[in-house]
Amino acid sequence: MTKETTANHPSRADRQNCWKVRDAYFECLNEAKVLDPASEAASSVCLDLKKHYEQGCMKSWVDYFNKRRVLEVEQKEILERMRAQHQAVADRAAESQSKQA
Repeated sequence: MTKETTANHPSRADRQNCWKVRDAYFECLNEAKVLDPASEAASSVCLDLKKHYEQGCMKSWVDYFNKRRVLEVEQKEILERMRAQHQAVADRAAESQSKQA
């Protein structure tokens, strides 16, 4: 980011560049099968992309995006478990009703 935008709000171009370098970095992490950008495993992969990401985005944005990445995966896992539990309950209820009929 330019010095001018660090004191002020980032421009549209700055935001778009931030998202572009973030997406490239996260795609590299995906390919390396690394979930958490703050993990030890992330410290040895995608170093050039990480540098561009951290330079192209405000620090508060980097922190937010990194936390959000982990949170989204955790939320998906929780939802999948809930769906599986719901399906198991529905299956048992249907089985119970079919035995009674």
